[in-house]
Amino acid sequence: MADIVTFSSKNHPFNKGTLQVDGYTLPYEEFGNPHGIPIVCLHGGPGGGSSPEMANNFDLNAFRVIIYDQRGAGKSTPKGGLENNTPDLLVGDLEKLKNHLGIDQWHVKGSSWGSTLALLYAEKYPASVKSLTLQGIYLLRQKDQDLSYQATDIIQPETMKRFREFLPENERGNIEEAYYQRLMNPDPAVHMPAAREISRFGNAIYPLHRPAEKDLDHFDPATLGSLRIEWSIIHDHKLTPEDRILKNIDKIRHIPTMIVQGRYDLTCPPQIAFDLKQAFPEAQLQMALGGHAAGDPEMKQALIDAYNRIKDNGSPMVKKKPSLWQRSGMGLKI
Repeated sequence: MADIVTFSSKNHPFNKGTLQVDGYTLPYEEFGNPHGIPIVCLHGGPGGGSSPEMANNFDLNAFRVIIYDQRGAGKSTPKGGLENNTPDLLVGDLEKLKNHLGIDQWHVKGSSWGSTLALLYAEKYPASVKSLTLQGIYLLRQKDQDLSYQATDIIQPETMKRFREFLPENERGNIEEAYYQRLMNPDPAVHMPAAREISRFGNAIYPLHRPAEKDLDHFDPATLGSLRIEWSIIHDHKLTPEDRILKNIDKIRHIPTMIVQGRYDLTCPPQIAFDLKQAFPEAQLQMALGGHAAGDPEMKQALIDAYNRIKDNGSPMVKKKPSLWQRSGMGLKI
């Protein structure tokens, strides 16, 4: 008699648990079909945390969708932890989670910082990865931070002006360093105003359309730990060498890779995705009308299409049509 399979519905996992790593407790959840196509979704930030909504765009009859919170992020504990919280350790956690769940190979989806982690993971454990679906590319280079500030200065000069002028004039020469030092300062009178301003800046540049002024000041003090993780990774753990991901692309050229990039993304400007595509021509790059948010309609549809191609063909990439010469049967096969 065949096993009776109970599929989970949206926002209701069929399995949940925790993984213990270096004093951190990482919660995970699984959605969809327990015997379906395994795909792990990597949240952004760094420090952003996962959400059940990450499973919503998948066919849950076909997929086994795994989400989890990285060290110090989301519901992981200790919340906001910075000790033993580096990109390479997070890569190791992902492989431990795969083994913990009894999975040999899985598909990997990552957005923003999740795209960084997905690429680092694939380069470290290429045999574990069936495909990569990436959105809002970030390569953890100083260049990436500079491009974000430059793009914002051009597209939203009023936003960049305020972000810069929050700082005393003598600190404006290195915005990243100045905000980092303020954010990490133990005095709430110093770190909370900086955290509010960083949050406001993100609220302004994240969506395709800049929100109204009255909507930009929303700030949850509980996100301080997440912001500190983000700025710690950006400031303290940039990759060495800076183009480490691009230099190691040979390790993953065989992995089917789909890149979806917002044309008007100010957080991770399109130049970053273009740099990846130039180093990784085997990957496919789709520019979509959108900002940084994966929920922008054209971006969302592009990602859904990629997931459906995994379901149908085992790869997120668009299958190339044969040329007229090949279709005629006269093409030379080698």
